Amino acid sequence: MRALAPLVVVLLAGAGGAAAGGGRVVRVDHPEPDRVRVAAGSFAMGVPPDDIDVLVEECQLTVGSDENVDNCRLWFQALERRTHREVWVDSFWIDTSEVTTAQYRRCARDGGCSVGPLVSGDTRHLGDALPIVNVTRGEAQTYCAWRGGRLPTEAEWERAARGNDPKTPPQTWPWGDAPRPRDFNHGKIREQVIRQLADVGRPASPNVRGSGDPDDSDGWLFAAPPGRMRWSDSPHGLHDMAGNVAEWVLDDFDELGFLELSPVNPLRIGPPGSPAMTRGGSWRDPPFAARVDVPSYQSGFQNFIRPLDPDTRSVSIGFRCIYGGGSPDSSTHAPTPARTPVLR
Repeated sequence: MRALAPLVVVLLAGAGGAAAGGGRVVRVDHPEPDRVRVAAGSFAMGVPPDDIDVLVEECQLTVGSDENVDNCRLWFQALERRTHREVWVDSFWIDTSEVTTAQYRRCARDGGCSVGPLVSGDTRHLGDALPIVNVTRGEAQTYCAWRGGRLPTEAEWERAARGNDPKTPPQTWPWGDAPRPRDFNHGKIREQVIRQLADVGRPASPNVRGSGDPDDSDGWLFAAPPGRMRWSDSPHGLHDMAGNVAEWVLDDFDELGFLELSPVNPLRIGPPGSPAMTRGGSWRDPPFAARVDVPSYQSGFQNFIRPLDPDTRSVSIGFRCIYGGGSPDSSTHAPTPARTPVLR
């Protein structure tokens, strides 16, 4: 859904008013809605089987070292359990854009949200118009609850990114199947020498990220204000469903993939300590991570070495909220007790 064109209204003077033929012109703007409704329905969720080998090759090019390539093989096993299957999702409303720093700041001022994201990390990423980052999954869920919503499930996020036309094959990107690397905000593979230096320093700095770097070939070195890269809009008119910042979802990551999950409003919540999940890629991730059908490559195997902790604070992870839908039990997804944040 796009912003509607302005409506021009001519108000004619009534009896006793201005002279005949008089009146005034009033410009009435229709601002773009901040939420979009996604209708209930079924769609093919997951990765085409023929694409798995290609994705694993992308993974291997990204990680570079023999140790990490082994983890690409583990990712291959996970993707094999995430191939196309028909999924039904109830209708829901979803934020048109990623939550901005200004929006999150209002929640913090109201006392509904932690100030942690606002005092963590590089201040270059804290502009009011930018997506809020350095936010843990629990903090994102708390913000959504403050607004009367919650984080989307992985299935809800993917349906919103893909569109809902059951007559067309599932698409790879929000806009279709053709790659458009200049039209969404993504990163690039880290240079080999820099990656090797990061590998050397990793034992002393376990949270150093060594796989992706910013890439300004799309016009943005870091995150952009939501909605600037309009080619990354989904068929529903949702902005930045590819790239910009990766987005938290409710699901935990599991190598089981879709096995044992219901085909109706599926949601996987693992035992305490389970890895978290993000979707959509970011300004720091190689382009393949922004596909609509895969978990962001940092999910499950952060740097392809360790799980993505739900308490991670990252300058490349943000979120958006949904309202309604299958309404997972909120008590199941209450934020976990405070732990030492993981910085990336």
